[in-house]
Amino acid sequence: MLNVAIVGLGHYGQRLVDSVNGISQRVRVTHAVAPRPEKARAFAAAKGVTLSADYAAVLADPSIAGIVSCGPAHLHARHSLQALEAGKHVLGVKPMALAGADARALQEAAQARGLVMAMGYDRCFMPNVARLRAEIAAGALGDLLHAQGSFCVHRYHRIKPGDWKGDPANAPPGGLADHMLYLSIETLGAVEEVFAAARHDVTDNALADSTAVLLRMRNGASATLTGIGATAQDQRFQIFGSKGWAETRGSRDFRLRTTQGREVEESLPDHDAQRAEMEAFADAATGAKAFPVPLADAVHGVAALEAMARSAQEGRVVRVAG
Repeated sequence: MLNVAIVGLGHYGQRLVDSVNGISQRVRVTHAVAPRPEKARAFAAAKGVTLSADYAAVLADPSIAGIVSCGPAHLHARHSLQALEAGKHVLGVKPMALAGADARALQEAAQARGLVMAMGYDRCFMPNVARLRAEIAAGALGDLLHAQGSFCVHRYHRIKPGDWKGDPANAPPGGLADHMLYLSIETLGAVEEVFAAARHDVTDNALADSTAVLLRMRNGASATLTGIGATAQDQRFQIFGSKGWAETRGSRDFRLRTTQGREVEESLPDHDAQRAEMEAFADAATGAKAFPVPLADAVHGVAALEAMARSAQEGRVVRVAG
């Protein structure tokens, strides 16, 4: 059993705790750090979690083997680096960092100490994504040519004035499109250059309501990503190959069409992606199995996101560093 502490006990942090405490035989959250512990005290007590505002004390606790960095996005890299320097394995919830230099620093710190630095990305563990991987591995789609991804939500309308989530520095253009960026990198490889077009129209904050991104991959393939924070929910990834295409919607729906006439359309049994994510981290930290998102891909994804933000701001194609 891997004992971990979580930094940040907001909505998603609580989902992660709920997914494993009292359920998993591989990992449990024993401690939590929150800047205002009183807001989460009742939840922590109910889940058997020791709660405080003292991160340094948690890092010094030898009973804690890993840290889940789940606070505000602009603090993920700082909290993760502090944990690595304290000798703890880290699951850094997406975005692992907001700057490519910070992501590379995490990679170097983890490698220098022989520690796991994993990017928390629950879409990686959804059942329809597993089915997509299997079809690609079996050659059902042939040579992969192009991907289309969209991540659309209504949440930008609900961001309150002064909330860190409403600061464009913490949620730059492309910050929603990244949900499908990592699938694009996994299936098509590294990104060579990006062009992003972003606009703000309807919400009461300074965030880009919508962002459209064109990616050119190093192998010549392409991808288009759409991120909208002010419309009805839509989460879709479709990839096209020389023998057919496959599509995921939400967490369960899967479709496939091939040039040979094979057709699949199904809704797969659901499972807890957050628990799978936490248990995969535990497996990696204990040496049982490598984390399914390679650290190099996670670091490259941060560099691509940084390039998206620059492209949107400067109105030009930007080459991805690294």
